[in-house]
Amino acid sequence: MKLLFVALLLVVWVPPMITTPCKTVVRIKQEAMEYACQTQRRSLQNAFGIIPIPSVIPKKEGGLFETGGILGLHKQFVGNFINLAGIQILNVKLPELSVKLMPNVGVQVSLDTKLEISGSIAFLGNFNINVETGVIADVTVSRTANGLPVLGVSACKSILGEIKATAGNVGLLPTVFDAIKGHIQAILSDRLCVSVSNVFLGFNANLGLLVGISPIGGDLGLQYSLPSSPVVTGDYMDMDMNVEYRVDEKVIDLPTGSKDFTLPPDAGAKDSMVNMGFSQDFFISLFTAFQSSGGFNLEIPSTSASVGSYLRTSVLGSHIPEISWRYPQSLPVNMKIVLSQTPIVTLQSNQLLVQISPYVEMFVVLPNVRIQHLMTINVGANLVAKLDVKGGKLRTSVALQGELNIAMTSTSFGQCTCNPSLLTGYMRTVFEKAYLLQMNEELSVGISLPSLPNVQTIHEVVEIKEDYAVMSCDLQYVK
Repeated sequence: MKLLFVALLLVVWVPPMITTPCKTVVRIKQEAMEYACQTQRRSLQNAFGIIPIPSVIPKKEGGLFETGGILGLHKQFVGNFINLAGIQILNVKLPELSVKLMPNVGVQVSLDTKLEISGSIAFLGNFNINVETGVIADVTVSRTANGLPVLGVSACKSILGEIKATAGNVGLLPTVFDAIKGHIQAILSDRLCVSVSNVFLGFNANLGLLVGISPIGGDLGLQYSLPSSPVVTGDYMDMDMNVEYRVDEKVIDLPTGSKDFTLPPDAGAKDSMVNMGFSQDFFISLFTAFQSSGGFNLEIPSTSASVGSYLRTSVLGSHIPEISWRYPQSLPVNMKIVLSQTPIVTLQSNQLLVQISPYVEMFVVLPNVRIQHLMTINVGANLVAKLDVKGGKLRTSVALQGELNIAMTSTSFGQCTCNPSLLTGYMRTVFEKAYLLQMNEELSVGISLPSLPNVQTIHEVVEIKEDYAVMSCDLQYVK
């Protein structure tokens, strides 16, 4: 099924896996499932349109007619001329197609279809049959040994309604009509459900994309998995999804241990098709992964276009006199910012806050091109993160909030008698003009959300609540 979240919409049962508690919850509402259902008319019409209906060449044995193993033909004496050939489905219509959530059970798909069938009868010529039928199917999801979700139809029932048949402009004799009707009923009652099942089985190639590894950039990636069965109500289906961030194929462990997460019943926009909740652990993992991959480290040469004019001993000496005494001639300074500690992430109402504590090393570039250690300082910074969704990815950007905290840890010019806070304004400029640009460039690649081909999320809105964030969106099918 070429539809984002179709697999999610049709999840009924997923066996539990031994893994960490979920970090996200995808809530699929009735409106989303109805929309998904309507986008699948062509797939189902095509599947019904190619149902083969074999010809019938009866053989007279003991006064009865046999069909060579084809069930459904009335085995009664109607004459040796009853020969049905060239039977094919000319047209398929689906006037009704809907899906229904079954609380604590799963999903039920219902459809009504009208089939126009043609064929020929020996000595009578061509005939046309119009058949009305309904199909009700229960859809489930199981899991392969590799943990991939697999769609299947657990139960299916077809109900044939009115059948009208004509041969040219002359009505068919009752015995001939009964023979044709019996044959068509026998074939369709079985093969309509087979076709529905085959359509769902065809979705599994795309369904596997939901839990594949998605690259983020460089050696960083993530993988979604389905740890437990969904919770189904009459209005929506909640599906838990674990997220594992990986650096060089190694899974990133949460520094404080993971916590269970459920999406509150009133979370997100009420009129949206889909709500997706992100726990605080989700963002802790995200920032931990980027920090572990080295993405939040930065080397700034003295030739930097953005802050090169600040990277001079004379500029630093205006804040710390000991530097000017040690280097009376203004010399270039190289800087290295390293975030070795895991960021601390908290979610408050309308704010995602990130605390970082990088250390900053500065090196003087001497006239003979030798590098000499100047000093090392620790910087404590509070960041506020902004979230939005674009192109199927959750994107994050950060900005400074409040003042920096500066602590000096080592120097090459002896004991510093000044207050390290004198460097607060200086380091703020470096952070805003260089370091935060690097962080935001790393984060700008975004985190891929669970998706399937040919479907886009639209009208995305992200809200930050206490301890979690939620994205509300609608779906748009793209051919």
